[in-house]
Amino acid sequence: MIWLQLWKKLWDYSDNFKECMALMKLAFLCNNMKSTNGVERVLSQRLSILAESCLYEVYLITYNQYGAPFSFPISDKIHYIDLATRYINHCAYHGLYQYWDRFYSKLKYRSAINKCLVDIMPDVITCIDTHVADLITILKMDISAVKVVECHCGLSAYFSDIKKIVNPYKRYRERSIKKKLIRTVRKFDKIVVMTEEEKCEWNLEGKIVSISNMLASNSVKSSINRESNQRVISVGRYAYQKGYDMLLYAWKTVQDKYPDWTLHIYGSRDGDMGDYDQLEKIKEKNQLNGVFLHPATNDVYSKYNESDFYVMSSRFESFGLVLIEAMSCGLPVISFDCKYGPHNIIHDGFNGTLVPLNNIDAMSTAICSMIENVEMRHAMAINAHQESNKYHPDNIMPLWHAFYKSLEKAHSIDA
Repeated sequence: MIWLQLWKKLWDYSDNFKECMALMKLAFLCNNMKSTNGVERVLSQRLSILAESCLYEVYLITYNQYGAPFSFPISDKIHYIDLATRYINHCAYHGLYQYWDRFYSKLKYRSAINKCLVDIMPDVITCIDTHVADLITILKMDISAVKVVECHCGLSAYFSDIKKIVNPYKRYRERSIKKKLIRTVRKFDKIVVMTEEEKCEWNLEGKIVSISNMLASNSVKSSINRESNQRVISVGRYAYQKGYDMLLYAWKTVQDKYPDWTLHIYGSRDGDMGDYDQLEKIKEKNQLNGVFLHPATNDVYSKYNESDFYVMSSRFESFGLVLIEAMSCGLPVISFDCKYGPHNIIHDGFNGTLVPLNNIDAMSTAICSMIENVEMRHAMAINAHQESNKYHPDNIMPLWHAFYKSLEKAHSIDA
């Protein structure tokens, strides 16, 4: 009888030990990892650090990768699954059949994601892409997990893009979709944004968490290059959001004064919604021979290192990852004072210059001033490099660990 009691105590202790040793399961959902944009760049590193920490079981789930290579490497410790549902992608058919195809694709997607997550049984499900269908599917799942959505585009961006749409019906339809999207996001257990300003605008006390983007771990330079290449850089999609049309008009003045300086933009064409063709026309019409529109690159840091300073002409941003990347390479930065990140990252006159939003003349003046004042540029470069350290993974990852720890406690209380 005594031996039986001892065995039972030992068994109970073993179960408790296993429970304590069980890793927290984190599942991340996104469309694909084929893009060279900032979201994919940061996500690849963050998930790898989480997996390598041995504190979590990390699952990365895509639904439109189809065997394509990742733009950025990920840790072997990440469990990777591609559902290959083709959902969210453009329909390959025309006429009435496209509606059946979309309906079938949606059913296939919902079935696949349900089965996948039920098999994994994660403690936390995080949606990276804010597509309405994706979010609704996760909300409807009857699974005991904390449901999180990461907002990488900024609250103001949901409606700012609509200004570009000329057709009144399409503009109304897009606005309706955006309103539905925001209503859906608000239903999640937690919403992660990247600035305190955006956190306040959501006005959801207790649900919103602010964690800024972080630098790639290999980005920080040990020295500042004082040799001038007479080269200015900007990085981002050829999209309305990035305001490259305004940057090109501002560069016209710069080119007239400093014809030896060049502007190099690196970005993806952003599909049918992109502005690449429009930018080429502006460039041709204004004879901007010193402007180069390059394709996107996954070796963006080498391009920063070839440049003298960085310019961001965005109409709106959720954070401005490119600013801290450029700063880490010892580049002073110039940016429109748009929502949300620039005025949190740039200390005007210290590590860069803030320009009134959409003011093209002020932008060209700021660029010319940066070219003319070499000593000021070098001083700003040193300050920018030092300021970027606050976004190093060593400073940002503890915030993520604290976030997941808080979810673990909340989850155990609810259970």
